[in-house]
Amino acid sequence: MLNMAWDGEGPAELDDEFREGGDTVEIEIDSGDDEPPSDSDDDGQDVDQEAMEGGMESEDDEFQGINHSLASVDHKEPVLSVAISPVNRQAFVTGGQDDVAVLWALEEVMFGGGLKAVERCRLLGHTDSVNVVCFSNDGQYVATGSYDASIKIWTAATGALLHTLEGPAKEVEWVIWHPKGHAILAGSADTMAWMWWAPTGKLMQIFAGHAQSVTSGCWAMGGKLICTGSEDRSVIVWNPRAGTPQQHIKNLHESNVITICSHPESPIIVTGSEDAQGKVVQIETGRVLATLAGHQESVEHVAFSNATGGSILLLASAGMDGRVQIFDGKTFDTRCVLKDHVEKGGITVFKWLPSAMSAFLCTASIDRTCRLFNALTGQCVNTLRGHIDTVLCLDVMLVDATDGTANQQVCVVTGSDDKTCKVFVSPLIPGAAPSESAPAAGASVAPAGTGGGYNAGAAPPAVPTSMSNDSPA
Repeated sequence: MLNMAWDGEGPAELDDEFREGGDTVEIEIDSGDDEPPSDSDDDGQDVDQEAMEGGMESEDDEFQGINHSLASVDHKEPVLSVAISPVNRQAFVTGGQDDVAVLWALEEVMFGGGLKAVERCRLLGHTDSVNVVCFSNDGQYVATGSYDASIKIWTAATGALLHTLEGPAKEVEWVIWHPKGHAILAGSADTMAWMWWAPTGKLMQIFAGHAQSVTSGCWAMGGKLICTGSEDRSVIVWNPRAGTPQQHIKNLHESNVITICSHPESPIIVTGSEDAQGKVVQIETGRVLATLAGHQESVEHVAFSNATGGSILLLASAGMDGRVQIFDGKTFDTRCVLKDHVEKGGITVFKWLPSAMSAFLCTASIDRTCRLFNALTGQCVNTLRGHIDTVLCLDVMLVDATDGTANQQVCVVTGSDDKTCKVFVSPLIPGAAPSESAPAAGASVAPAGTGGGYNAGAAPPAVPTSMSNDSPA
């Protein structure tokens, strides 16, 4: 039996328990008969020939020449995942379809202000696309997941490879860290979810019960339970200790379950599916509490806001129809619908801002933009432009304002099909959006490949050295 301390212990106590062994079991996997991982580099995005050959800009492109980013870095292929360190806010990591992950550091440009991103370490060793990168919640480790069916654990401080976590027979679909320690959970196309103890590399549990690829997963009830969603249209609620299902909710959707999230306090999860619906499920009983309708295409992402104290808890769902639907996080009534992406492009992912600004979220879209929204008012605060192809991923953090006021700014790090990762810094107040014009002559522009220009006449943002203590959404 897997002896994990799930009842509120901090990372130190979890580390001690696994280091001492106790009743924990290390699982040995005989991989001799495993089906080899797919050779495909397909990241699930359809890119037409025009976009592959020259991006999506054209002579009459409304975004042509507009670049709000302050720094930019390159991969040889599309950037599939990005993550900002929760403890060192000048550090971020990218993962690409070129089979490589890279640790970067944000630095200030000495003359003219602005930012540049400097390569710290290349995380090499994967043999297929690196589709997931993520920091542990204490910032000590970086995990990279790949279509080569492996996960690698690296030390964030040095980029040294600590362990290669093996077991899955097919592509790794997603990876998440335990919210209170160094257990790591992943879902695979081999129909199973897997859990390891990252500091030792031990495989602690296998969750077998789905009939098709495990496409999504989350920790529920503060990490006491695990919930997984699958292409088999079902959701399973797991006991992490025993690896057994407590609820198997079959035929929850009419098509693949794409995304899943957990309520921050209650035994409730929310799912999103290719059937254009979301479902609110009570995981102790398996009962569907609400069906979230309103989308016309697949629901790509669902997430609760990072509300704390007396803040209003919100729930958002985003879809390929370009809509973001905002719901009350307790009653699940619709509060507003954000339509700025509609008829421009579907939404690939979004992130809620940390708790100090928990009513704001940032979207990434096929329309090549990221947009900042105030979900309470339904207002689009800023549109961030600079990519020339689909924005596939993003992460966010708060930074101090540069005008001496209490107005917060947000730093948005994005990855795109255009093979770049870009860094944007934007105010969170309407009317303070970046100028929608190309950098003029004399504007500060960092060296090619490592930096990006900002608009002449605009005050350069501060390098993000003084960050909120809140973790990124």
